[in-house]
Amino acid sequence: MRLYGRILLLFCMVVSLTGCVDQIILEDATITLMTGIDLNEKNELIFYLSSPVFSREARLNEEEYGVKADSMRQARGRFDEMATALTLSGKIQVFVIGKKLLEHPHWFQLMDVMFRDARFSVNARVVVFDGPLAELFAFDPIDKPRLPLHLTKLIDTANQRNLTVKTRVQEFHRQMVEKGETAVLTEIKLDRAVKIMGTALLRHDGTYAGLLESRDTMLLQMFLHEREGETSMTIPLPIQDDRKKIVKDRLSFFLRGTNRDVKVSYRNNQFRFDVKLRLLVDIAERQFPFDMEKDYKKMQKMIVEELRKEFTRLVKKCQENGTDPFGFGVYARAYEYEAWKKVQDDWAAAFAKADVRFVPEVSIKSNGVIK
Repeated sequence: MRLYGRILLLFCMVVSLTGCVDQIILEDATITLMTGIDLNEKNELIFYLSSPVFSREARLNEEEYGVKADSMRQARGRFDEMATALTLSGKIQVFVIGKKLLEHPHWFQLMDVMFRDARFSVNARVVVFDGPLAELFAFDPIDKPRLPLHLTKLIDTANQRNLTVKTRVQEFHRQMVEKGETAVLTEIKLDRAVKIMGTALLRHDGTYAGLLESRDTMLLQMFLHEREGETSMTIPLPIQDDRKKIVKDRLSFFLRGTNRDVKVSYRNNQFRFDVKLRLLVDIAERQFPFDMEKDYKKMQKMIVEELRKEFTRLVKKCQENGTDPFGFGVYARAYEYEAWKKVQDDWAAAFAKADVRFVPEVSIKSNGVIK
C-alpha cells in the first residue's frame, strides 16, 4: 500500500511539473501585442511592433519599434537587434495594415509566415489604418490603457454594436482565398483619438476598394450573421416635409431577430439573387406622432420600403467597387454551379452585372413601455 502511495505521489509531482519545461520569464521576453506593415514615402516596407515593458525601472510601460525589411521573418530578426528580449508572436492581439500598402495588389503574400508558422497567433484582429502607421504606434493617450489593449476593446465593442466587422487573421485568410467572396476589415483613423470609421472593402487582389460606414455595416452584418450582437438603426420616414424642422421625423428600432432566405437563378448570362429578410423589431424611439394601435401595419410598410432602398443602394455600391462582401458567389456556386464555373476566376465582374433584389419583411413586436 505504501508503494502505491509513493507511486501516486510521484505521478502527481511529474504531472504538475510538465508545464515548467518551456516556461517564459516575462522579463526575458518581448511579447508582441500589436504589429503592422506600412509603406514609407519611398515605397519601402516598414514593419512595426508594440510590446509591454515588464520592468520597474522603465519609465514607459510600452516599447515600439519600426524597421525596414523585405519580409515579416526578416523584420523579426531586426526587432531582436533592438528589443530588450526575444520577440514572441503568439500573443498578437491586433495586426494593422497601412492604407497605403493596400494600393498595391498581392500584398497579402507578406502575411504568409502568419499562416505557415504555428507559433503565430491566428486570432489577432486585422485592421486597416487610414494614415501613416508610425503615427498610430507613437500614439500614447493618457486616459486610455495600453494602445493594443485599447484597440482590442474598441474593435470588440464596435463589433458588438455592429458598427464594424471583426475579422481575425484566420478568417481573413479564408476570405482572401474564397473566390465567391471579398474580404472586409475594420478601418480606423487617428484624430486626437482612435476612431472606428466603419468597414474597409477589399478586392480579390487585396487592393482597397472603398469604405462602408457604420450604417451600411449594420445592413451587411444583418445579412451575413442574421443577428449577432446588438443592432439599433435610425431611419427617416416620409411622414411630412421636415427640411425646416429642428426635430426631424426619425424612427429608431432594435433588431430582435433576423432570418434570411436566398434564391439563385441564372438566365441570359446574368445571375439573379432574391433575398428575403424577415425582421423582428422593437421600436426604441419615435420623434413624431403616430397611432401605432391603429396604423402599425402602415408603419411596418414604411420601414420595409426604407430598408429595401438602403439595401439596394448598398448592393449597387459594392457592385460598382468590384466587391462582394455578401458572399453571393458562394450561393451561386452552390445553386448554379455550371454557370459559376465559367465566371469563378472573375466573379467580381459577373456580380457587377447580377440582379440582386432584397425583399424585407418587418414585424413590430414591441412599441416600448409607453403608448
